[in-house]
Amino acid sequence: MSNYLAVLNIPKNAENQWLHKLSNVTKSNHHMLSHFTTIKVMNEVYHVVFDGELYNEAELKSALRHKGVERDVASTEEMLVYAYRAWGHGMMNHLLGAFAFVIDAGKEVFVAKDQMGLRPIFYAQKKGMGIIIASRIKDILATKAIKPIVDRKGIRELLSLGPSISENMTLYKGIAALPMGHYMVIKKNRIQIKKYYEPISKPHFDTYEDTAAHVKYLVEDAIMRQSKGCNATFLSGGLDSSIIAACLAKQGRPSTYSLDYEGNSESFKGNMYQVSLDDEYIKQMAELTDSKHKKFTITQEELRDELIPALEARDLPGMADVDSALLWLCKQVKKDRSVIMSGECSDEVFGGYPWFYREELAHLDTFPWLRSTEERKKLFNEALSGMDIDGYLKKQYKQTLQDITFLDSDSEDDKRARIHTILCLHWFMQTLVTRQVCMGNDADVVIRAPFADVRILDYVYNIPWEMKFLNQEEKGILRKAFENELPNEVAHRKKNPFPKTHNPKYCELMKEKLQCSYDDPNSVLHLLFDDEALKELIETGGDAFPLPWYGQLMSGPQLLAYLYQIDQWFKIAKPTLRLS
Repeated sequence: MSNYLAVLNIPKNAENQWLHKLSNVTKSNHHMLSHFTTIKVMNEVYHVVFDGELYNEAELKSALRHKGVERDVASTEEMLVYAYRAWGHGMMNHLLGAFAFVIDAGKEVFVAKDQMGLRPIFYAQKKGMGIIIASRIKDILATKAIKPIVDRKGIRELLSLGPSISENMTLYKGIAALPMGHYMVIKKNRIQIKKYYEPISKPHFDTYEDTAAHVKYLVEDAIMRQSKGCNATFLSGGLDSSIIAACLAKQGRPSTYSLDYEGNSESFKGNMYQVSLDDEYIKQMAELTDSKHKKFTITQEELRDELIPALEARDLPGMADVDSALLWLCKQVKKDRSVIMSGECSDEVFGGYPWFYREELAHLDTFPWLRSTEERKKLFNEALSGMDIDGYLKKQYKQTLQDITFLDSDSEDDKRARIHTILCLHWFMQTLVTRQVCMGNDADVVIRAPFADVRILDYVYNIPWEMKFLNQEEKGILRKAFENELPNEVAHRKKNPFPKTHNPKYCELMKEKLQCSYDDPNSVLHLLFDDEALKELIETGGDAFPLPWYGQLMSGPQLLAYLYQIDQWFKIAKPTLRLS
């Protein structure tokens, strides 16, 4: 029997109680601490911890009956045990949902997460204690078995890739993460990790019309499966959230929620990434669906003040104001409900990001959302010059793509689409998924993402790029599929990312915050960044850094907010920094 400690999905109202217990774990107290269920089948006993949701329970029950399970399986945990008994590790091919779980089967401990990586699992191994498994980094650190150390590898990850992180890593030494589509088997304190899912390249024979019809069926089915207890969605007036709202409206009057920033309309200036504001499109969709709509407007001070709670929710520096805005929005939604839908993950699956189709981005042989590497390096303290950022990025890029297979029938555009899809799934999407689950959990809100249905990915992955980019529009096939369900202006609206603030007041607020960090001689920023470059960055409100630090919108005040989060992370979590 392996020694292990599993801590998944601690209810917020019980958090202090569990963290107190964790801090008092001793060598004689190796067991599952979190809320577990004991299932007895025949003479065998299983302990199960489940975090998340299954969306195909009816089909799973039917399949189990065909495997000879005659009794009515009452709970998700019981279903998992019978699936494990029926198919062993192959059970993962039968599950559809957003989940992470642990099954203690006596002879082994089986740990897994869903195909799309929609729920986090972290783990650490401590000699003399065994394996610690948790859905949050802070729960591993709370055991006191693993010391919070950030070494040179963690800093290289932070500065070269951040706020994205290699999906099998954290920034802490000795704390790893289970990647999407993987499971872990623990026997006698030995860990074996195996990939069980990756999109498979197959020929696509459907016509344009049949392809659009099947896309429509898959998306509608995913939304309907996830609508149980959830007739509500975030609504930006963009394609994805509008599709969800339109589908929900067929079941009854939905609730929709949108976010705006104080002073945004007066300060907005469009660019290639954010073409328009959302209000007029939201209004159209709210009227079309007759939704009970609520618009929440966050002040610049609230946006600033949520940076620290957002940092603590993620346990690491994240997407700065985009994290804090979502956390604040979830807190407002929580006053009405505990479950809501989001259009997240559609762009990764359908090819909606600019790097899928813009010539200057599509053919880069690196992560296209990290175009600022040379500018980043100019900011670093010269003591970090030996980290070989370029070599590390190249290595991570190549490793991500090593399992892609191309078909003889693939055009060059098809090959690039496969490459960008795999890159997005394992990197960009995982950053956004982590953001969504962490901010939602901190506000005690479950955010469902129907576009992150693996059945949609499996089909769309093999649609030729010419079809995906129908009429030279990003996500053209998805637009075609739902053009009769939406107003024309919404169905063909240019993609807009999650809204950010354009109010110059936020920049001034972040300059003040980062200046305070800079004025602290003990700030970690002085060890990581060049003082003069950092000073210029603050004085110019981030304009001294010409490109987005990350993605499409993380520039100017957003970069200042990110650096402020790095400073505060070291002050709050107090990790030991080891640069040698």
